[in-house]
Amino acid sequence: MIGSGTILGHMESTTTISSIRAILQAFDHSLTLVDVTRPEQGIVNNVFSLGTLRTDFVLKTFDDDSGLWKPQKEAAMYSRMRALDIPAPVVLAVDASRTVAPFTYSLSARVEGRAWSDVHASLDADQNTHHYEQLGLYLGRLHANTFAQFGDVHCRNGDLVVGSAYEPGEARGPFTTWRLMHREIVNSRLRLIHGTAFEDLAPWIEDYFARTDGLIDFEVAPRLLHMDLHRGNILIENDRINGILDVEESIVGHNEYDLMRTELANFRGQPPGYERAFMDAYTQHIALDEGYLARKNFYDASRTLAWIRSLVLHGERYSKGQPAQSSHAARAHLMALMGGGQS
Repeated sequence: MIGSGTILGHMESTTTISSIRAILQAFDHSLTLVDVTRPEQGIVNNVFSLGTLRTDFVLKTFDDDSGLWKPQKEAAMYSRMRALDIPAPVVLAVDASRTVAPFTYSLSARVEGRAWSDVHASLDADQNTHHYEQLGLYLGRLHANTFAQFGDVHCRNGDLVVGSAYEPGEARGPFTTWRLMHREIVNSRLRLIHGTAFEDLAPWIEDYFARTDGLIDFEVAPRLLHMDLHRGNILIENDRINGILDVEESIVGHNEYDLMRTELANFRGQPPGYERAFMDAYTQHIALDEGYLARKNFYDASRTLAWIRSLVLHGERYSKGQPAQSSHAARAHLMALMGGGQS
């Protein structure tokens, strides 16, 4: 039997069975909690699967001071995705008052399926190709949403608007051009690595992006991006994608930034037919900008800075217990891209 004082997860503010029961009761007083499991160990947030006598839920707890911004963003993003016929959870409740539970949370209906990362190796090439085709269609539909500015995704009156960009590390923007926003993203990475083991890379990074960011000095369409499409965030059920999760990193930016994130998470070292199926489906919705291939190295370097950011902020949890090896790999990859060889 689940005890009322059981502490779950690694949050400094305690996530207890009693607080989970209180959340369910606040949503629907007739619900009875029968099971709590951890479907994944989030790097930043804790996620719990909640079983009741009637239905199952997913509880996501937010371990930061951003108030309702992140859970409301999640709810609005998922709503937009479902409107585009992209499978996504339904967020049922969000709360940052700390009156129901001592943390900010969102409560969602649980989506059936297994993480693609868990089943990818057991699926044959045709099955995985089919899923990559689906993924290309879904990401193309998302990227077809355009806005007037660049920045982060905010919720206003239940809909999406472009607001200050937290991606640069602090609230800046919105931005009139993608080049300006991307410069702020790079500058935030430089501020972050100051005083860390990556600090010696700063002059290389500054020089590389000063020389190359003219590649994005053209009229870029501000598109809605997911920015975290790895297989762990994609649920498979009955031989189809049944859910796309984790929109916390979503922004309004250049679609090629998201395409590189998706490539790095899914296609490197994989059969080339997977990426072809994905891109053939994607380009049914979005035509690639002229010069796309010439910018791939630039965006690979930019996304490697995001890899380094995660290593700095989340260390052991992000590197799966191998921080030295992960740090060396990120450093070597970035230096090779910037023309500095391995360091």
